[in-house]
Amino acid sequence: MTIRDSLSERISTYKNTAEHNDSIYSDFSKLVLEFPLLVDHRQYIERNSLGFGDIAFHYMWYLIVIHLLGHTTCPKILEIGVFKGQTISLFALLSSNLNLDLSIAAISPLRGNPLPKSVWERRIKKIISFKFRQEIQSGNFYPDDDYLEIIKQLFIHFDLEFSKVRMIQGFSNEKHVLESIGEEKFSLIYIDGDHTYEGVKSDINNYGHRVEKNGFLVMDDANYYNPGSSFWKGYEVVAKACDILPSLGFVNVLNVGHNRIYQKVF
Repeated sequence: MTIRDSLSERISTYKNTAEHNDSIYSDFSKLVLEFPLLVDHRQYIERNSLGFGDIAFHYMWYLIVIHLLGHTTCPKILEIGVFKGQTISLFALLSSNLNLDLSIAAISPLRGNPLPKSVWERRIKKIISFKFRQEIQSGNFYPDDDYLEIIKQLFIHFDLEFSKVRMIQGFSNEKHVLESIGEEKFSLIYIDGDHTYEGVKSDINNYGHRVEKNGFLVMDDANYYNPGSSFWKGYEVVAKACDILPSLGFVNVLNVGHNRIYQKVF
């Protein structure tokens, strides 16, 4: 794989306009097709319903990883909200096939949050439970599956060593999870967990300070208010929660589809 692009160049020329956001989304969607490794992985994810997002994100992650490797020895990556393993398996795939030295950690309850089967129960909960309405609006429901086994099988398919991933089982705000992370610093943190306003804000407050200076925080489904018309923008509550990031030392340096990339500047 050879690349004629860089994250630094994309950041230096970025303008948060509808034209530029649409152009980046289109560029990344096309450029990923130049890398069979990325395409094969994304197509397998899509065929087997193992994740969401867009193909453009595979190129985004590739640019970020290459950038980190140019500035840090063995970058440490943390994903919050793993689902069925699309992103951590992509990081592992890049590490294995390109002989890159990455340290990958992940936080996930490894279980679903299924909607009540009864239509009447759902209707009643919508009326009486604000939390239930929030979770409906933010796409927080997932079926019960054996998520750990699904992730392991994904790694096996691509001949990757799942044992090299530091998997922390639990919700990101649970005491044992926070204690497991401690004050560890990361070059990159991807927040894709609880999509309610309080859930996103909690993850930002709990993990934002764990991004090292000049490192990156990527917020999933957070581009609701930004201009552009060629991509899905995510959820309003997630975007609102991101308003606290500048006060924590982050600058929004690039947006790709519904993902917002922040850099820690202080």
